[in-house]
Amino acid sequence: MSDSSTPIIVHGATGRMGSRVVALAALDPSVRVVGAAVAPDSPRIGGESGAPAVALQTAENLSKTGVLARVVIDFSSDEGASAAADLAVALRAALLVGTTGLSDGTRQRLRDAARSVAVVVAPNTSMGVAVVAMLARDAARALGPAFECSIVEAHHSRKKDAPSGTALRLAGAVRAAGHALRDDQIVAIRGGDVIGEHTVRFAGPGEYIEITHRATTRDLFALGALRAAKWLDGKPAGEYTIEDALGLSA
Repeated sequence: MSDSSTPIIVHGATGRMGSRVVALAALDPSVRVVGAAVAPDSPRIGGESGAPAVALQTAENLSKTGVLARVVIDFSSDEGASAAADLAVALRAALLVGTTGLSDGTRQRLRDAARSVAVVVAPNTSMGVAVVAMLARDAARALGPAFECSIVEAHHSRKKDAPSGTALRLAGAVRAAGHALRDDQIVAIRGGDVIGEHTVRFAGPGEYIEITHRATTRDLFALGALRAAKWLDGKPAGEYTIEDALGLSA
């Protein structure tokens, strides 16, 4: 493995997203998994992570061992994201949080961490969703108040937060353009095994416009996270956006 590759820790390594980050990192010579963390009460601690010679540990244990990682990628839980922040600060590693449904307290913990390390909080790491947010913002600005906006999102039945973090991100893009999007116009659907679908609709006199993103595999989020992690490697402390990391900032 090249010394120029980015050493990463995957926090939430046995979850739906974390396990895909570990698997896809093994196929990318520009990154390498040097740590894999699970919750303190996980029965899988000490087991195989899916990365060569990397056993599953807790964030606290990884912090104590001082593993040489430059980026921590978190796909876990609200409590887990806070633990990932503590780990990143302890190791002086950058932090990418893809966990959604974060509490105000955890968000503040991540802002505090950004004083010491580079931090990206991204409810969605897809390039396509980042572009949809830009398109929604531009459409809201161009169409003006004559067009009413709504956002409909659908996810699998096990997703806990509703509306999704992505829907709220899209709503933020629309509102940033000056549109008075109402909260009751953001609709969440839960059912089946839908990975993720988001539609922004602008309805005006005699016509409507829809911008839709559909995820057909979770791998697109894992690949986006790895791309963002490589961008974060070596960045100075501060808060960055996923648009920064994906090269889409204005």
